[in-house]
Amino acid sequence: MKRTPLLALLFSTLVLLGACSKTDTADTGKVITVAVSPTIPPMLFEENGKYAGIDLDIFTGYCQSRGCRFKITAYDWLGMLGAVSSGQADVAFSGISITDKRKEAMDFSEPYYVSTWQLISLSKRHIQITDLAQLKPYSIGYPTGTVFDGYVRNELQPKGYYSVNQVKLYPSYSEALTALQNGTVDLVFVDNVMLVNYQKNLKLPVVSSYEVKGFDRLGFAFTKDSKIRDDFNAYLTELGPEKRKAIIDRWIQ
Repeated sequence: MKRTPLLALLFSTLVLLGACSKTDTADTGKVITVAVSPTIPPMLFEENGKYAGIDLDIFTGYCQSRGCRFKITAYDWLGMLGAVSSGQADVAFSGISITDKRKEAMDFSEPYYVSTWQLISLSKRHIQITDLAQLKPYSIGYPTGTVFDGYVRNELQPKGYYSVNQVKLYPSYSEALTALQNGTVDLVFVDNVMLVNYQKNLKLPVVSSYEVKGFDRLGFAFTKDSKIRDDFNAYLTELGPEKRKAIIDRWIQ
C-alpha cells in the first residue's frame, strides 16, 4: 500500500466529518468529537487529503458497530492532548502512550498495542549507541508533550546521561524528521512501529541507533468519566486480539 511522503505529513488544520454508521444517513444523536495529530504513521496520518492509519481503522470499526458518527479535528501533538483533557474533544487518538501523568487529566482505553522505543538517526551517519552515557555529544529531538520527555527527565537526567534542557522540541514528528534530515538534530525518539513505517513504506534513510528496553502501551484517550470509554473497551474485547493484530499488520507489514 502506497504511503504519503514525509512532506505530505505536515500539520493539517482541516476539520473532517466522518460517518461511521452502517449507512451514510444514520445518526443516533450526538456526534463524537475526535482530536488527532495526523503525523504519526502508521497510527494516524494524512494520505491524499484524507486521514488514515491503525487508530482510525479501529475507531471507525467501533462506530460502525454502534451506529454512531464522529468529527475529526487536527491539532499539533500538545494541542490534541489539551483538546481531550479540557473536554473540547470526546476522544483523542494518534498513537498515544498511556502514562500515569496523563491519567490525571484524561481516561484511557485498555491498551491496544505494546511497542518499544527507538532512537533513530540517518543511516549515513552510522551512529550506534551501546551505552547511554554515549548520548552526551548528540542532539535529540521529539515533539512537545510526548512520553519521551518523561523518560529523559526521570531516567536519563538523574544518571547524568542527558538533560531535558538539551532536547530540541517540535510541534509534530514532521518537523522533528525534517530536522533530522537537515542535520539540526542527530537523533529522534520514535515508537518502533513508526520506525518500521518510515523504513518500509516511506523509504526514509533512517535506522535505529538505540532501542530502549521495556515497553510502551498505546491507548485511546477520553475525557474524564467518559461513558464512551467504557463502551469502547467493550468493543476492543469484542474485536479480540487476533482481529486487532490483523488491523495493525495491514499497516506495518
